[in-house]
Amino acid sequence: MTNQDIELLLLKRCEDLNLKQKAFDVLEKIFTSEENNAEAYFWGGFDKSEIKLEFEGYKFILNNTIKIRTIIRFYIEDKRKVWFRDIKPIGYYELETDLNGQALDDFFAIEKEKYIGDVAIIDHFHDMNQELPKEYLSKDHLQYEYVAYISLVGTLFISKDFEGSGQFVKRALTYLETVENSTFDKRYLKKSKSFLKMMKWYLMEENLLSDRLLEELHGLKR
Repeated sequence: MTNQDIELLLLKRCEDLNLKQKAFDVLEKIFTSEENNAEAYFWGGFDKSEIKLEFEGYKFILNNTIKIRTIIRFYIEDKRKVWFRDIKPIGYYELETDLNGQALDDFFAIEKEKYIGDVAIIDHFHDMNQELPKEYLSKDHLQYEYVAYISLVGTLFISKDFEGSGQFVKRALTYLETVENSTFDKRYLKKSKSFLKMMKWYLMEENLLSDRLLEELHGLKR
């Protein structure tokens, strides 16, 4: 018997046991659980109505026994039209059973959080810090205040305090209007200005700021 023959037999077993429907049934209980819905950011900040469920297939684990994992993926609409079929993966659910359909374990994961994943803020900080002059971290340095503002933009954004993040975007941009650019390292200045511009427009376009702060940011030159 070939590997392909074995796979076909296992797939037929999955269909006979109706494992796909069993996985969706268990997932429905997770979606309707009051305890889960009461937990802040259990769904990664997404509204459940935004999440699309798709059956992905089966994974067979062959050790001393055969285990079957039925996989359902979670997607949301990709407004930026980057991902295939304009949907972006954010997580998954796997139901693990034996060959008789008896549940052995299950796995639930939200891998991307709303807004946080869009910005990939860790990558931006890594990129900026490659150019950050270490002397800027000294409290008595002229640029220490600016570096602190940049840091708080990211820290508050990750903490989902979007208004606070926007406030420090404003402070950093205001600082740039009052300090001569010639006092900055050129490469770090370029990277940090690009970061601030991205954060400013992202927070504004996603309507994450108060009307007052939106107006104040619109009034800034940069």
